[in-house]
Amino acid sequence: MVKETEGPTGTETTHETTHGHAHERPASAGARRISVTGARMLREALRHGGDALSAALREADDGLLLSALDEGLPAERATRVVVELVRRAPERGQELADAVCEKVLLAQLYLDPPHRAPGGAGGPAPDPDRRLRVRNALMLYEGLVRPYARRGAVPELMACVLPGLWTAGDGAGREVVCRIVGTRQSTGFGEKGWKALFGGVAEECREHQEAAARADRRAARRRRRRGGAEDGSRIDLKPGQLWVSALLGFIAVALVLIVVIAAG
Repeated sequence: MVKETEGPTGTETTHETTHGHAHERPASAGARRISVTGARMLREALRHGGDALSAALREADDGLLLSALDEGLPAERATRVVVELVRRAPERGQELADAVCEKVLLAQLYLDPPHRAPGGAGGPAPDPDRRLRVRNALMLYEGLVRPYARRGAVPELMACVLPGLWTAGDGAGREVVCRIVGTRQSTGFGEKGWKALFGGVAEECREHQEAAARADRRAARRRRRRGGAEDGSRIDLKPGQLWVSALLGFIAVALVLIVVIAAG
């Protein structure tokens, strides 16, 4: 029989025997229980901070740390997790390092901000943590992804990351890419990545050009409609009508002169 009790530092498992035989719960069930407890402790530590946070970060495994980032932490708290993940990099074997880096890449360096309520009619609320989120993403890239890229592991995944970062909604991903390229070191994105990026940029340019052409055509149609309306309100006189108008004007001037002379 297995009894599990929850103490201040996690879940403890004890084994009792019945009729001389030990009955043990599968190891995976105990691992899940311990993982759930560790995740809860880490969340609490991240929420409250203080000395308990450092201990919780050290005790959490890589999976718990990555799960914490998955939940969308505020940038300041995420920084503590990122620093711990990068600090452990030299301690990981290649297989574990590759797994961690793949997770980081699939999450696009955890660059997305936590979910925020819309900021009203003016659009989404500004993200005051944007600069810190960019710094965290660069830290993950330099500490985990760049060594991964140098080993040449999963180039297809690296190629997918670049266009996704470049087109991220708030421009933070584009800033990350520019700063990665600005170091003048091998980026690891490879030819496929750059082709995918510039293919997307070319498509974006075509869309802008087509939108501009449509706008020009609409403006031309509006000008033609306005021109037609103005032409309709103007009176065009034919040659015969011009002579009649001139004769009437001459008669009117003559009558005015007669009245003036008579009055004198």
